[in-house]
Amino acid sequence: MLKNGKILITGPASQVALPIARELAKQNEVYGLARFSNAADRTQIEGLGVKCIPADLAKDSFENVPEDFTYVLDFAVLKSGNFDYDLAANAEGLGRLMYRTRKAKAWLHCSTGGVYQLDGHNPRKETDALGDNHHTILPTYSITKIAAEAMARFGARQWNIPTTIARLSVPYGNNGGFPAMHLDAILVGQPVPVHV
Repeated sequence: MLKNGKILITGPASQVALPIARELAKQNEVYGLARFSNAADRTQIEGLGVKCIPADLAKDSFENVPEDFTYVLDFAVLKSGNFDYDLAANAEGLGRLMYRTRKAKAWLHCSTGGVYQLDGHNPRKETDALGDNHHTILPTYSITKIAAEAMARFGARQWNIPTTIARLSVPYGNNGGFPAMHLDAILVGQPVPVHV
């Protein structure tokens, strides 16, 4: 495990980032950047020993963000359904934050398998066609995640930041995820949307 680093995690209260923030904060100086519109999220994150930086990726300045992070882990994603706002946060905000933290040794951008064009049940390869496969349930998600990947590639080349883009599919754990969401829907008698 990484020790004695200075790490920035975006979206630290999210389902994927929260357990990572918890573990990294045990032996590193960890900062969490998010809107923190839910006070309980901020309290939980601070309770882990993570220093909170309130910021909206779509519109806020990053002058409060230190420039000397060792690593940046980008798990933030906005799914408001408003293309202008979600593109500003997920793609433009990512680019502005990469520029601010361009001295980092490395960046991780967490993307999604939701960027692939639908192709039945065939296994996906990194080189497969991209497309808008989430448009029926999350209208802005796939498109803004594709835009974010393009911005991450641009930032990596433009500012010489070693960057990994990881396409995560079906996140779940002891803090929620699709299986839990499906069970919650069943318990209240709501239909469970099933991806093709």
